[in-house]
Amino acid sequence: MAIKNYTTKVPAKKSIDEIQNSLIKHGAKGCMFEFDDQGRIESLKFLLEFDGSKMSFSLPVEWRKFQLVIKKDGIKRWDDEDYCYRVAWRCLRDWVLAQMALYETKMVSVPQVFLPFAVTSSGKTLAEVIAHKPADFFLGSGK
Repeated sequence: MAIKNYTTKVPAKKSIDEIQNSLIKHGAKGCMFEFDDQGRIESLKFLLEFDGSKMSFSLPVEWRKFQLVIKKDGIKRWDDEDYCYRVAWRCLRDWVLAQMALYETKMVSVPQVFLPFAVTSSGKTLAEVIAHKPADFFLGSGK
Protein backbone atom coordinates (compact mmCIF):
# COMPACT_ATOMS: atom_id res chain seq x y z
CA MET A 1 0.00 0.00 0.00
CA ALA A 2 1.41 3.41 -0.93
CA ILE A 3 1.72 5.82 1.98
CA LYS A 4 0.09 9.19 1.38
CA ASN A 5 2.66 11.92 0.74
CA TYR A 6 5.56 9.47 0.50
CA THR A 7 6.97 11.47 -2.44
CA THR A 8 6.66 14.89 -0.77
CA LYS A 9 9.58 17.26 -0.94
CA VAL A 10 7.82 19.80 1.30
CA PRO A 11 10.04 20.57 4.31
CA ALA A 12 8.67 19.53 7.71
CA LYS A 13 8.85 23.19 8.82
CA LYS A 14 6.34 24.19 6.13
CA SER A 15 3.90 21.44 7.17
CA ILE A 16 4.28 22.43 10.82
CA ASP A 17 3.68 26.10 9.95
CA GLU A 18 0.54 25.16 8.00
CA ILE A 19 -0.79 23.17 10.96
CA GLN A 20 -0.03 26.02 13.36
CA ASN A 21 -1.64 28.61 11.06
CA SER A 22 -4.78 26.49 10.73
CA LEU A 23 -5.01 26.09 14.51
CA ILE A 24 -4.65 29.84 15.00
CA LYS A 25 -7.23 30.55 12.28
CA HIS A 26 -9.64 28.26 14.12
CA GLY A 27 -9.20 29.77 17.56
CA ALA A 28 -5.99 28.48 19.13
CA LYS A 29 -4.92 30.87 21.90
CA GLY A 30 -1.28 29.80 21.98
CA CYS A 31 1.15 27.33 20.43
CA MET A 32 4.38 25.77 21.65
CA PHE A 33 6.75 23.07 20.42
CA GLU A 34 8.34 20.19 22.30
CA PHE A 35 11.65 18.97 20.92
CA ASP A 36 13.41 15.61 21.04
CA ASP A 37 17.12 15.11 21.75
CA GLN A 38 18.01 15.75 18.10
CA GLY A 39 16.18 19.08 18.04
CA ARG A 40 13.25 17.79 15.99
CA ILE A 41 9.75 18.83 16.96
CA GLU A 42 8.07 15.80 18.55
CA SER A 43 4.81 17.50 19.47
CA LEU A 44 2.90 20.68 18.81
CA LYS A 45 1.15 21.90 21.93
CA PHE A 46 -1.67 24.40 21.76
CA LEU A 47 -4.43 26.05 23.81
CA LEU A 48 -8.08 26.17 22.85
CA GLU A 49 -10.82 28.00 24.67
CA PHE A 50 -13.85 25.87 25.42
CA ASP A 51 -16.83 27.06 27.47
CA GLY A 52 -14.77 29.93 28.86
CA SER A 53 -11.85 27.73 29.96
CA LYS A 54 -8.57 27.15 28.22
CA MET A 55 -7.70 23.54 27.45
CA SER A 56 -4.23 22.30 26.52
CA PHE A 57 -3.66 19.85 23.69
CA SER A 58 -0.55 18.00 22.56
CA LEU A 59 -0.41 16.80 18.98
CA PRO A 60 2.49 14.35 18.60
CA VAL A 61 4.25 13.27 15.46
CA GLU A 62 5.34 9.68 16.04
CA TRP A 63 7.70 9.70 13.08
CA ARG A 64 9.83 6.80 14.32
CA LYS A 65 6.72 4.57 14.43
CA PHE A 66 5.85 5.92 10.98
CA GLN A 67 9.37 4.94 9.85
CA LEU A 68 8.68 1.31 10.78
CA VAL A 69 5.47 1.35 8.72
CA ILE A 70 7.18 2.64 5.60
CA LYS A 71 10.00 0.13 6.10
CA LYS A 72 7.41 -2.65 6.20
CA ASP A 73 5.79 -1.21 3.06
CA GLY A 74 9.12 -1.46 1.26
CA ILE A 75 9.67 2.25 0.68
CA LYS A 76 13.36 2.47 -0.14
CA ARG A 77 14.05 5.68 1.79
CA TRP A 78 12.74 4.30 5.09
CA ASP A 79 16.20 4.63 6.68
CA ASP A 80 16.48 8.37 5.87
CA GLU A 81 15.33 10.02 9.11
CA ASP A 82 14.86 13.46 7.55
CA TYR A 83 12.66 11.92 4.88
CA CYS A 84 10.54 10.02 7.44
CA TYR A 85 10.18 13.11 9.62
CA ARG A 86 9.15 15.25 6.62
CA VAL A 87 6.57 12.74 5.33
CA ALA A 88 5.13 12.12 8.81
CA TRP A 89 4.55 15.85 9.34
CA ARG A 90 2.96 16.14 5.89
CA CYS A 91 0.53 13.32 6.73
CA LEU A 92 -0.28 14.93 10.08
CA ARG A 93 -0.85 18.26 8.33
CA ASP A 94 -3.36 16.62 5.97
CA TRP A 95 -5.19 15.09 8.94
CA VAL A 96 -5.40 18.43 10.79
CA LEU A 97 -6.65 20.25 7.70
CA ALA A 98 -9.26 17.53 7.13
CA GLN A 99 -10.44 17.90 10.75
CA MET A 100 -10.70 21.67 10.32
CA ALA A 101 -12.75 21.18 7.17
CA LEU A 102 -15.12 19.01 9.20
CA TYR A 103 -15.25 21.72 11.89
CA GLU A 104 -16.12 24.33 9.26
CA THR A 105 -19.26 22.32 8.42
CA LYS A 106 -20.35 22.87 12.08
CA MET A 107 -20.74 19.12 12.59
CA VAL A 108 -18.02 19.07 15.28
CA SER A 109 -16.25 21.53 17.57
CA VAL A 110 -12.48 22.03 17.50
CA PRO A 111 -12.06 20.66 21.06
CA GLN A 112 -14.18 17.65 20.08
CA VAL A 113 -11.89 16.91 17.14
CA PHE A 114 -8.76 17.05 19.29
CA LEU A 115 -10.19 15.39 22.42
CA PRO A 116 -7.77 12.41 22.36
CA PHE A 117 -4.93 14.93 22.48
CA ALA A 118 -6.29 16.91 25.45
CA VAL A 119 -3.67 17.15 28.18
CA THR A 120 -4.91 15.82 31.51
CA SER A 121 -3.87 16.96 35.00
CA SER A 122 -1.21 14.21 34.95
CA GLY A 123 0.45 15.85 31.94
CA LYS A 124 -0.48 12.94 29.68
CA THR A 125 -2.94 13.14 26.82
CA LEU A 126 -6.35 11.57 27.27
CA ALA A 127 -5.36 8.96 24.67
CA GLU A 128 -2.26 8.04 26.71
CA VAL A 129 -4.30 7.76 29.91
CA ILE A 130 -6.88 5.54 28.24
CA ALA A 131 -4.18 3.37 26.64
CA HIS A 132 -2.68 2.64 30.08
CA LYS A 133 -6.00 1.93 31.85
CA PRO A 134 -8.62 1.17 29.20
CA ALA A 135 -10.95 -0.60 31.66
CA ASP A 136 -11.45 2.68 33.54
CA PHE A 137 -13.16 4.12 30.47
CA PHE A 138 -15.52 1.31 29.51
CA LEU A 139 -19.16 2.28 29.75
CA GLY A 140 -20.15 -1.07 31.17
CA SER A 141 -23.46 -2.82 30.78
CA GLY A 142 -25.55 0.30 31.44
CA LYS A 143 -27.29 -1.25 34.45
